[in-house]
Amino acid sequence: MNKQKTLLYIRRTSFALYAILVVIMAIATIVENYYGTDFAHQHIYEAWWFIALWIAALLTTLPCVPRHIQGIWRQLRHQRTAATALMLFATTALTAAEVRVTERAQADSLRTLQVIYNNRICPLNTPARDFVLKLTGKPTFQGLTAEQVFLSWAQYPEDWKDVEMIKVKKAAAKHQLGIKGDYARFADFFDAHGNYRLIPGDFPDLEDRLTLVVLLTQGKLFDPLPRGVQPLSTRKVQAELFYNAVPWDTILFASCFTLAFLLFFLTLWKKADIPWVRTCSTIVKCLLTLLLVVSLGIRWYISEHIPLSNTYETLLIIALTALVIASLTHKNAIPPLLVAGATLLVAHIGALDPQVTSLMPALQSPWLSSHVTTIMISYCLFALLLFRPNRTMLIWAELLLGTGILLGSIWAKTAWGTYWSWDPKETWALISLIVYMYPLHTATLPWFRSESHQKLYLRLAFLTILMTYFGCNYLLTGMHSYK
Repeated sequence: MNKQKTLLYIRRTSFALYAILVVIMAIATIVENYYGTDFAHQHIYEAWWFIALWIAALLTTLPCVPRHIQGIWRQLRHQRTAATALMLFATTALTAAEVRVTERAQADSLRTLQVIYNNRICPLNTPARDFVLKLTGKPTFQGLTAEQVFLSWAQYPEDWKDVEMIKVKKAAAKHQLGIKGDYARFADFFDAHGNYRLIPGDFPDLEDRLTLVVLLTQGKLFDPLPRGVQPLSTRKVQAELFYNAVPWDTILFASCFTLAFLLFFLTLWKKADIPWVRTCSTIVKCLLTLLLVVSLGIRWYISEHIPLSNTYETLLIIALTALVIASLTHKNAIPPLLVAGATLLVAHIGALDPQVTSLMPALQSPWLSSHVTTIMISYCLFALLLFRPNRTMLIWAELLLGTGILLGSIWAKTAWGTYWSWDPKETWALISLIVYMYPLHTATLPWFRSESHQKLYLRLAFLTILMTYFGCNYLLTGMHSYK
């Protein structure tokens, strides 16, 4: 009896130490953002007391490891859930009188012209679409194709600087510019002397749009294909044109939400278990999964690297994981459909750049693709836990997150020369791993035996995932900022 009490005391001490470390690491990432990496390393990460805390936490963990491994193995061996199944199978008006516009026939004839854009060869349609989408939020503008707008800006910048087409979202920017609608002219951003009217750095999204216009008018946005450079095949050019023309995200997130709501209402009417309804639902889920796989496959073919190099692409992997889970699940398919739909919606309307770009050398590694894939699948499982606590799914999510961190450290060694550097994203991934560890230990922490307590904790714990995935990209700085 005394031995059991001692072991329980050691376990609780271990959890207390990990909780203290979580708080310290979270504060450290903020300190690093304001005072620099060297300051954070000197005063926190490399300090004797921080290292001592980790040693104490690990030492108090050791007596519990054999029993935990046996419990997890029994859990995975005897239970079969959607998560385990997945892991088994996974690996304003504009007129010609006001502005000169490039003729449609001329613009269409140049859409397949191959240029150097973002350090890769692509058809002119790609920079044209990116340009119009960045400025207006839509792939076309007032009945003009992307190529027409793009070439017209390049040929007649003096005409187009007075066209209201630069989307302004924030009310503060609208007030400072003196505009009432959602769109501003390029000329609105500068006074009579050519001075920028907004405070530099206050509205980086608008500065990006203006920079894009300046680069185009100065002839620096893209370069013609040099002589002697092997052009793309006709098949690859047509694949990119097809990829640019199809609104993949819109189709997918709208379909996911629609199917989820239909299943919800059918469940209320107790008709979701009718055989033909289940069959139709499964077919639609499989088709959506296939459509997303096709879009990722085309993107891979176009870019010539696995689509895992930026935030937009990793969001697609999360959505794909959720759709695979939904396809493998006859019951409770609504949560993964909602996760897929929400993720695709974020990818579509968020402050992301969905353009296909070349991959920097540090990212050209199989360790990276396996690291990102594993991490993204774990994030999807954590998101599904928001809807319903599931011990087996939580175990899988934790194992995948831990594996992803390990694979990431191996990649970091090959790319940066060190396994671990306390980068904010690394630190928050470790924080997430620790935070999600607590609900697995109900014997030591009886509070988690209550389903309502677990639901509350898992929903709050997901904030660490959001911080790891989004917060470290947009609020903090570090080596992972390119994602």
